[in-house]
Amino acid sequence: YKNSSSLKKCEEIYKYINISANSKKSGGNSTDKALFNFFSDDEHCYSKIIKSVEFSSDKKFSSVTTADGKTILKGAPEIIIPKCSLYISADGKRKSLNSSQIFKKYRDTALLGERVIAVALEADGEYSFLALISLKDKLRNGVCEAVSSLISAGIQVVMITGDGKDTATAIAKECGILKNTANEKILTHDDLELMSDDEVKSIICDIRIVARALPRDKMRLVRISQEMNLVTGMTGDGVNDAPSLKLADVGFAMGSGTDIAKGAGDIVILDNSLTAISKTVLYGRTIFKSIRKFITFQLTMNLVACGTSLIGQFIGIENPITIIQMLWINIIMDTLGGLAFAGEAPLEYYMKEKPKSRDEKILSRDMFHQIILTGGYTLLMCVIFLSSPFVKSLFRYESSGIYFLTGFYALFVFAGLFNCFNARSERLRLFSNIEKNRPFLLIMALISIIQILMIYFGGDIFRSKSLTFREILNVFLISASVVPFDMVRRLVKKMK
Repeated sequence: YKNSSSLKKCEEIYKYINISANSKKSGGNSTDKALFNFFSDDEHCYSKIIKSVEFSSDKKFSSVTTADGKTILKGAPEIIIPKCSLYISADGKRKSLNSSQIFKKYRDTALLGERVIAVALEADGEYSFLALISLKDKLRNGVCEAVSSLISAGIQVVMITGDGKDTATAIAKECGILKNTANEKILTHDDLELMSDDEVKSIICDIRIVARALPRDKMRLVRISQEMNLVTGMTGDGVNDAPSLKLADVGFAMGSGTDIAKGAGDIVILDNSLTAISKTVLYGRTIFKSIRKFITFQLTMNLVACGTSLIGQFIGIENPITIIQMLWINIIMDTLGGLAFAGEAPLEYYMKEKPKSRDEKILSRDMFHQIILTGGYTLLMCVIFLSSPFVKSLFRYESSGIYFLTGFYALFVFAGLFNCFNARSERLRLFSNIEKNRPFLLIMALISIIQILMIYFGGDIFRSKSLTFREILNVFLISASVVPFDMVRRLVKKMK
């Protein structure tokens, strides 16, 4: 029956299902609300309810008892149907029940991805089957894409549900959790109960569905995953989900869930969307990469700054960089550099990378190579600039060497800017996706403008003197050489 008016022809069946549905006017779970909406055009009180038992994950059914002593049960078909020896026919008569036919109808409906609940009437210790109710939960927009994105990111997606095995399997296939490969495992609560922890560990990476699950199944899977050193996220919305949300490395509480679940979770998904979880992973990876980029830039320039100050003593230049100049350089390396990398855009290709392990070091081997090689080249360039007579000849002569030292100051800052671009891009293209980080471009432009102003108007405070266009151009070209050097490093890495 597609609507309550057509069901009304079966008067006695309609009456008892209506009583059960209207017992949840002011609340209930999503199933109760859907059933209430089905009967929303008929709020007639067919019988007074004197007792109500809420749905329990352990019992897998709920019940209401009417004033005439009859109890209406609603819950999992595999729990309700075996209790019944009779059924109530469309004309209201009680007849002997062939449960195999009911189970076949249940399985056929569940295989379509519909959630099925059974309703039965208990009177004088005898159970009579009333109906199967099927509910179709439509997939939200973007769910299939979110599942695909998470799986491509190396994340194992497991559906843990109170629905039956057939329903869960159909939905998992529809949204892409199941790929019909040979090693995929579909379990029920009963299957898990029969398995030891070691047996679960041996197949945990192949589990895709846990059907008819109880809250303790979530707790057990989280605990076993963590014992295997796997990073585990868990979703939930109910009071019973709170322990697993708290235990998981990341607990995703649903925005429509209970306050207890929200308090136990680390992140609250306001729109109850799997897409939000996919975005959380993407933004988390983006932040991690941004931190690494900033560290690469800062350590590269710190290596150059420390090396230049130390080596300068041995080549007869006591203060290649003054204290005031170093303060400006520190502002570039710390404050402005941090702001520039903070605006990095989340890029879809981040979701194609493998997840990081728990003990992943913040300083990776690639970062170390870039810091040592590019930083070493920049340091060598600065030392050659300070010690080479040829370089000195590129600047106007003055007894204090002010033009030459101003050129070195500009070289150091411009080399830092180019290294900032080097640290930002992981690809061979220096300006890859740079248009998505406008603050980076603005900050780089701001630093360049301030540096030019310092050269021409800094005077004695910044130990600078106005340079000619040719002198500025020479400094710019020499400092820009860090870019092709780093490109060569990346090419060699890619070839390897």
